[in-house]
Amino acid sequence: MSAKPGYVQQSRWGDVMSGVNQGRMRSLASSVSERDPGSGREIGLALDRCFAPIRIQVSGRVGVGKSSVRAVLTASAVSGPADAGWEDVEITETAAMDVPSAPDPDLDGDIVVYVLTSGAQKADVDAVASASASHVVPVLAKADTVDDLAGALDRLTSAVGSEVLPLMGTMARTVSEREPKSFEMLRRAAPHLSSDMLLTRERFLRADISPASVSREAPTAAERDDLVEQIEILGVRTVVDALRSDPTMDDVQIRLMLLGVSGAAPFIEAVRRSVERVRTERQARLLHRLTELVAEHPASAEELETFLASDEAVLAIMRSALDALDETVEPGGEVESAALWLARAQSAEDPNYSRAAHAISRGYLRMRARS
Repeated sequence: MSAKPGYVQQSRWGDVMSGVNQGRMRSLASSVSERDPGSGREIGLALDRCFAPIRIQVSGRVGVGKSSVRAVLTASAVSGPADAGWEDVEITETAAMDVPSAPDPDLDGDIVVYVLTSGAQKADVDAVASASASHVVPVLAKADTVDDLAGALDRLTSAVGSEVLPLMGTMARTVSEREPKSFEMLRRAAPHLSSDMLLTRERFLRADISPASVSREAPTAAERDDLVEQIEILGVRTVVDALRSDPTMDDVQIRLMLLGVSGAAPFIEAVRRSVERVRTERQARLLHRLTELVAEHPASAEELETFLASDEAVLAIMRSALDALDETVEPGGEVESAALWLARAQSAEDPNYSRAAHAISRGYLRMRARS
């Protein structure tokens, strides 16, 4: 079968499984419009909804660290690899929740990152519940200030009904923005800093690091204070311990280590997964709308049906079904996987599960046929 304009068959399954291609869909809308302007217009509206920017809202009460969390996400979006999936994402910070005499902001983003302190208030629980139409990622942004972190995360997760991720927001923000520019001061001072000197911010600032004990002038209290502002005392301790173990560690390695300690990577990955789920859900709605247009616009039905039978559409529907069932593609063995999902579809009592399983089975068969 020859490919129609705008939806060529794909041979690279990684490309197809990444979702519906906007450029090809716009070409389809243009092609349909030539014969059926009404149908083309409806396809265009559906595409506008599908490919609108994905809105991430960062929210929470006063003083919880919203700005740091937003900065971590923004830095990831700006400095991450080109294929990281942030190109159509808008990140905003709402006004504070639970402010006397002020209305709470509407949490109507596609994704709501809700920032918490170690104790969830009723306003936090209500806010997370109000954002139930969105994907919610709750985060404890000042995790380095909490004594019993595991216990605090358990209590918060129980209170808001979703897993709360720990994040050392100040450290994550600083390192994400490629600061501090150098760790030379700690590199020189590390051999001469005792564990007692690093117990608290105050002890670090008062520590007597004699100029005679280091190769150059001892770091001033102001320099130390600036460093603690950037990476907190936990970050200072972490870097000093690392440099004692490996004095050759360079600044890039140190920043990567701090980023890992901060919890930024799991947090960013959780938000990225939510972004992908929003895309998948939107594309499923787009394809459903196209099936409706087949019935509503007979003049364009053949072209729409051809697209809906294409590799791109079949695998997009498969991707949506996998997401709905919280499953992933199993590598290899397409025929066996197709048979397994067909059996599940036929034995399922839940019609929604059965439809999703049928879609997954069809997807595996298409993967096999086109490989």
